[in-house]
Amino acid sequence: MTKRTRVFLLVAAGVLVAGLATGLVAWSMGVPVFAALGSGAQEDLGFVPNDAHLVAYADLRQVMNSPLRDKLEQLQRDNPSNVDGLEARTGINLQTDIDRVVVAMSDGDGRTDRPLLVARGRFDVVKIEGVMREQGADVAQYRGKRLVFIKDDTHDAALAFFETGVVLFGDGVAVRRAIDTKAGAAADITGNKEFMDLVGNVDDASAWTVARFDALMGRASFPAEVAKQLPPINWLSASGRVDAGVHGLVRAEARDEESAQSLRDVVRGFLALARIQGAQSPDLRGMLNSMELGGEGKTVSLSFDVTPGLIDLLGAARAGRSELPRRQAPRQRAPQVF
Repeated sequence: MTKRTRVFLLVAAGVLVAGLATGLVAWSMGVPVFAALGSGAQEDLGFVPNDAHLVAYADLRQVMNSPLRDKLEQLQRDNPSNVDGLEARTGINLQTDIDRVVVAMSDGDGRTDRPLLVARGRFDVVKIEGVMREQGADVAQYRGKRLVFIKDDTHDAALAFFETGVVLFGDGVAVRRAIDTKAGAAADITGNKEFMDLVGNVDDASAWTVARFDALMGRASFPAEVAKQLPPINWLSASGRVDAGVHGLVRAEARDEESAQSLRDVVRGFLALARIQGAQSPDLRGMLNSMELGGEGKTVSLSFDVTPGLIDLLGAARAGRSELPRRQAPRQRAPQVF
């Protein structure tokens, strides 16, 4: 993965930090997390190419108005990876300028993981263009849209003013493909039945992410012994509703019913171990006790609740101030002397 792609993903992860619903499960396994908040992304899926392997949606207004706002902002401040911010690169302020975003990852021109961000909100065109020009950007027209881009030996990034209140930002190829796709020159992701079936199951939540599992495995640092134990999975989705806490749901679409049953067995084992390890933390124990394993046929689902206290615990652990509680070995009694 190139540095510019890594930086973009870190920015996106900062934007979507409230996708904690996914993160609590994936973080415990040591894998990167791509999660999002919001519903009603249908109109913006028209920008996303049919071959996208990860799509996430965020309603940032909902996050900013939620009781969790302060805690989520603290998590973002505690994450040192957010030093390369979207505002520094474009002049766009995540909290005040953007109402909702779609983040997508797809391929193009022989390269994988081309990131795209579709943002709706209030944008100062003159300011944005000025900030990018200061970094060496040029301006051109593409299919009638104003395109501000930086392309040299080490950069290929672009921002397009698609219409009033809508900007596209990310990899240069991805931004141009998004414009082509919206214009009907290429098929968009809404034509992918498997993907849209999963979106239909999560778009009534305040948080959702849908991704091809092989794409996640390709970039995640899964321990080899864990990867070998997982049955074949085609798609993974995660959704969450944010209020005082986070109410999450993770769904996996296995290759067949036998694989789904094997995955349920793996999750049951993971939950049993997690409940033993987390027994000493009331907040962690509460989340683990809220977990419900379900699904039928090829679908496996896991629902859970995250309390504000657990978010504080995770933030402290990420910042290196503390560790999640570990089970202590039983004390050995001293020998009695008669």
